[in-house]
Amino acid sequence: MSEDKLLDWKAFVADFHATRAGVAEAVLSRALADDHTPYRWLARAVSADARLVVDLASGSGGVSRELAQPGRTVVGLDLSSDELALAAERGPGPWLQADALRLPFRDGSVDVVTSSMGLVVVTPLHELLAEIARVLRPGGVLAAIAPAVRPLRPADLRVLTRIGGRLRASPQFPGPVELAGFRRTLGDAGLTRVEDKRERYHFTVRSREDASLMLSSLYLPGTRRSRVEAAVEYLEDRLSRHESVDVAIPMRRLVAIK
Repeated sequence: MSEDKLLDWKAFVADFHATRAGVAEAVLSRALADDHTPYRWLARAVSADARLVVDLASGSGGVSRELAQPGRTVVGLDLSSDELALAAERGPGPWLQADALRLPFRDGSVDVVTSSMGLVVVTPLHELLAEIARVLRPGGVLAAIAPAVRPLRPADLRVLTRIGGRLRASPQFPGPVELAGFRRTLGDAGLTRVEDKRERYHFTVRSREDASLMLSSLYLPGTRRSRVEAAVEYLEDRLSRHESVDVAIPMRRLVAIK
């Protein structure tokens, strides 16, 4: 049996967010493409007239706060009490601890469902999409961002390859990156894809602390601390010769309508 099949993803994700609450927001809120972060890119996909928005796998609330505006209720929903406690310190909410596969909302009651990274973390995907479709009103929208394998520049590949070589691993998720079969799975749930765009973000490393932060935000099950330290030292070595190092974070924005 493969290591991936042996891995208890539910326990790994719960422990990760209990011990590293806020780390995803700390990195993604500093990841830039031109003038915007992935959170702002996601928020731009939400119509100004949406009144009830549910932000799934909301973590420490980065997307939820980006979506806030007068006359709109944004419910940040996550399983992690530690992430939600941090979210409550940073914004008024409401914040709700709940399972994304069993949403506590009536059928057809939600205008928009958003999620940053939730589509690759909450599994199985077909059950998640079916539950999202259940709570969306007719004409309601799902808007999500997820990690991608492109776009990347040649220089990005060199840096990422060398980081991966030190780690002897690549970041993993419970669900598949690139969301294989996503369009068909959307259709099965009664949703129609209306947008599929990609963007290259970058996190700028200017110190050892930045390098440690970026690496601590990755899902690296089974990777020894010594390997993570080797990757930090690689970035630190590059900083001895360069003012900063950009680590690419390719992202994908998906929008679907019910």
